[in-house]
Parts: sequence; structure tokens; C-alpha cells
Amino acid sequence: MTPPTLRLREWTCRGPTDPDARILHGRQLTDADRRVLGDLKGTSLAVEELRAGLRVTTGAHVGTVTFTDFRIVVLPKIGLRNLMRMVGFAFELDDLRLSESSSRYALGADGLVDLLGLSLLHAVERLVRGGLLPRYETRLDDLPSPRGRIDILHAATHPRRGRLRCEFDELTDDHLLNQALAAGLRLAARVVDNRDLGMDLARAADRFFADHQRVRLDADVLARAHAQLSRRSSHYQTAMQLISLLFDGSRLEDHAAEGRTSLASFLLNMNDVFERFLERHLRRVAPPGLTVLGQDRRDDAFQYAANPSGWHRPTIRPDLVFRQRGSVLAIGDAKYKNRHDNPPSSAELYQLTTYGLAYPLPAPRTVLLFHPLAERETDRPASLTFAPGAVSEPVEIRLVGVPVDRILEGERWWPNHPALALPQPTGPKIEEHHAASCRHPPGGPLDLPFSPYHPEVRHERPRLVDAPGSPDGG
Repeated sequence: MTPPTLRLREWTCRGPTDPDARILHGRQLTDADRRVLGDLKGTSLAVEELRAGLRVTTGAHVGTVTFTDFRIVVLPKIGLRNLMRMVGFAFELDDLRLSESSSRYALGADGLVDLLGLSLLHAVERLVRGGLLPRYETRLDDLPSPRGRIDILHAATHPRRGRLRCEFDELTDDHLLNQALAAGLRLAARVVDNRDLGMDLARAADRFFADHQRVRLDADVLARAHAQLSRRSSHYQTAMQLISLLFDGSRLEDHAAEGRTSLASFLLNMNDVFERFLERHLRRVAPPGLTVLGQDRRDDAFQYAANPSGWHRPTIRPDLVFRQRGSVLAIGDAKYKNRHDNPPSSAELYQLTTYGLAYPLPAPRTVLLFHPLAERETDRPASLTFAPGAVSEPVEIRLVGVPVDRILEGERWWPNHPALALPQPTGPKIEEHHAASCRHPPGGPLDLPFSPYHPEVRHERPRLVDAPGSPDGG
């Protein structure tokens, strides 16, 4: 039975007196609920206990949090299908598949974690059908006949055992990558909302990995598993990235130890998704000669005049730096916020102004503040100028709305700013390429390889011209 559910949009606040949040009235948290909230520290979801009930504030995280007798669902401004395509493109899950089989699980508009779990199930099933990757693992065992390198010291000190301790290499599929897949399936089975899907995930883990050593999924196991990814195991990339997304957004480990598996939560950080999505898109559509650098870390912006404690110099790291022939044209920063209701905060303006003053930019020193636009939402350009009397060159901070849904449908969007003027392409329009590649009528099933821009492209993604010298370009 589904508990009472409060559905909210990002960046909203509801209290016990709000008509659309009646389930908060008179409600109090249990000790288990407070432990859940303790696990959620560091996310943008906040639940406060008031005399009249609860107050819930949401931010840039979307997903589901289940408490003892109610749950909270934070819905994204982007539709669920497009959100999954956005996640796939942002994290380079180029073989992610969205199938109409999801309908058998009756996934609703708030089924983000269910779609991630279903995508993981499909990814692992594809790996199993192709054969799990074997690799040589070093074993140490007491054997009746010699194999590999014999432990002479052990044989000399245990002469009557009749067995030899040997170290040898064995070709097996019981290694860390496959063990992490099994652990990821079991994690997804506990986190997803749909019970049938959870049972299928748990059955898949037992069916495919029954003879494999069980490992507890934690940050160290994930890091070591990702370190083992290579060209030979590149087909594991999608499944491992989905497991990382589920692990990073889930809060289960403490409660699992106490047997409180029902108090699960999953929150996806849309700030991270939006930054990755925007960076990869801009790199792909950048005009010739212009490169887009992401997370450009600099530690020379601040200098200590005196530093007796030996502190490290502060660093700055803007999300995007636009360069042309070695010169910096503009700086960009991505913030996943509803700018129609949330103007830039003082802290954001301090940060952006620092970026504008730290780089050798042409006048006016341009810093672009990117934010997402929902479907049918129009951009409302706004700009601010930092121009105190002590600064000879002002810093222009310009808000730029990013039409995420239109980009996913194939639009070759580029920031409309004089410093980043984009020449008209001479080749065929991207829409014409989509029409030539279409294999399904609009609105048809999505049982096809993931395409970051258009759901009906069957075999190939749009051929976009990358900027020479850019990380994705040739």
C-alpha cells in the first residue's frame, strides 16, 4: 500500500497551513525519520518540525524520500522521459535504452528512480546475453597437486598435510566488476518504488550472479570497480555509471544495518546533471576555432601577502571557459534554478564577479549565468553590471536561459551573446538529418539505442561539427 504522498516541484516550500499540503498538518517525525533526514544532509531537501506540523523546502534535488507513514516526491521541471535522456547525455551513457516495457511496471510521472533501476536491469541483461567478461584473478589455495607457484615455506612447515599451498592465476568471471554489478542490482531493488520492478532486480542479481562473491557496495568498491574499466570492458560503462548514480543518490546504508529497508530515499542532484549536460552540448556545437573548457581550475587568482601558517592558496573553478585562439572570450557558470522566481543571490554575484576579474577578458568582462528553461518557458534576458569606482573595467553578468527540451529535440542552440557570435552553418540543417534518419513515427515506442538529441533516431546521432582542438572534436 502506497503511503500518503506530497508532490512538490523544485525550489518550493510548503507548510502545514498550505491547502495543497494537508498531509503535513499535525504530522510529526519519528526517530527513524530523523535518521533519514540526517542522511540527507548535504542535499537541498529540508524538513522542519513546527508546532502545527511539518514544513518542507525543496531545491535542486529531485526524487523520492520515504518516511515512516508518508513520503515526499520532488518533481523536476523537465518531463521524465526527457530527464532520462538528459541524464544519459550528461553522463555519456551512449547505449542507454528506454523501452516501452517500462509500461508493464506502471511507472508514473514521479518514477525517476524506477526508470534508473529499469535502465540498469536492461544494461545488465545485455551484458549477460553477450557473456560476462572473464579475467585472470590471482588465487591462493591448498591443492592436492601443484599449480602455479608453490609456497615452499608453507610446505616445509606443514609436511604432513598432503596438500600444497599454491598461488596461481585463474580465468573467472567472479571478479570485482561483476560483483559490483550484482551489488548494484540489489541496491536498486531496495531503492525503487515499484515493487514488481524491485523483485525483478533482486531476482536478476540472484540468477546472474548466484555463484559470485557478494560485496557490500560502498564508495571504495565503486572507485576500484571504475578503475578496472578499460577498452576491453568499456561495454560495462553504462551499467557502472547507472550504479554510481543510484549509489550517490540513495540513503540506505545505515538503515539497512538496522533492518529498516522501507525507509529508502533517492535524490538526484540536478545541478550536477545540468552542468554536465550543458558542457557536453556546448562542446559539440561550438563554432570552428572556439573551444569550451569545463571546470577550469586555477590557483593563481589569489596570492597571500603573508602566510605564516602555510595555507594552500584558494582556488577558483568556473564551470565553463570560452576560448578562441588562446584568448578568453567569456566565462560561464551553470546553476540549476528557476530564475523567474529566484534572482541571483549575493553569494552567486560575488562568485561570478570574482570569475570576471580573474580572467583576462575583453571589455565588457562577460560572465554568463546559465539556467534551465522548462518546456514552453521563454527566456527573460537580464543583466547586471559590477562597476565600482575602483575598477577600471566593469564586469557584465548576463542571465541566459537554456532550452533543455528543445536541445534534446535536436535544436543546435548556442548562447546569444556578441562575444560568442555563432556563424550560420553551411551544411544541412540538423532537422533534415533527423528526418532522413527517422525510423519511427513521432510519439512511437522508445525501444532503441539512446540518442541524446532526438528520441526517434534509430542508429546514429546527429552529425554535429565539433570545434577543432576541443575535447570532443577532431
